[in-house]
Amino acid sequence: MTFRKSLLDYCLFLALIVASILTVGCAGGQKAWSKEDGQAILNQVYDKEKNLVYDMYLPKDLKKDAPVRLALFIHGGAWKGGSRHDIAFACKHYAKQNCVTATIEYSLLSKEHPEVTISTMLDEITACIKAIKEKLEAEGYQTSKIALSGISAGGHLALLYSYSRAEESPIPIAFVFEFVGPTDFSEKTLGANDSAGILSFIVGKKIKPEYVNKSKVKKLADSLSPVSFVTEKSVPTIYAYGGKDWLVKLCHRDALTQALEKNGVPHVCVDFPNSNHGMSNDPDKLAEFNKAVMSYFDKYMP
Repeated sequence: MTFRKSLLDYCLFLALIVASILTVGCAGGQKAWSKEDGQAILNQVYDKEKNLVYDMYLPKDLKKDAPVRLALFIHGGAWKGGSRHDIAFACKHYAKQNCVTATIEYSLLSKEHPEVTISTMLDEITACIKAIKEKLEAEGYQTSKIALSGISAGGHLALLYSYSRAEESPIPIAFVFEFVGPTDFSEKTLGANDSAGILSFIVGKKIKPEYVNKSKVKKLADSLSPVSFVTEKSVPTIYAYGGKDWLVKLCHRDALTQALEKNGVPHVCVDFPNSNHGMSNDPDKLAEFNKAVMSYFDKYMP
């Protein structure tokens, strides 16, 4: 996964993210949301200072006498782009399966806001979950657990939050499910050149390949890598990767699988052997993924 070449590479990456969202959504047979499906509660502010919002979808005939099924979706876009609208199709899809769903807008990495880091995004996920909890309770609904999900960079954030910030989540995390999220930025998984490239991209400062073995850079890579935080107490995980994805390669899948198996964490891996980062060439595997997600809802959030 290399982000070192030029702005053109970055633009192509964003184009692939958009393609991923559109193709996965279309493959899932997503139709427009209507009042017959339930209530869409849009543009809910969870951070007034930054004007950050979330959208939430409440299924029709949602019951108030038991905890609701709840999932928060995190959009992709290389941590520098994208929008909550990009992953709204997933919210609508699972809301139609009787789950309350939400999609978050979060701060992005940029030269204009050098204070924003991956840690900033994780803090905002906490704030958003808190706001969702308060909103649902104000509407008379009970919350006991939440699932996190995302695509690409959003998948990375969903994994990283679920493994490293689970104890601070305002709602306990039941499980996490994601598409093509980077899992490990270490030299061991990526090699020196790609490790240096992605770390440079994220922090906005040049890191040379010869420095990735230095303790400071290793510490940085570990702090950004979901696999570094996997323990025997980590939440169950569903994940999918494309066999022809040149951007988030299968080494990320393998690193995650190894960490989960080593710690005995329940997990389901769904391979999309014919797909690139867009995950569009294996509709049967998409159905398998969605089936696995609903089985996890049944098991961990009945």
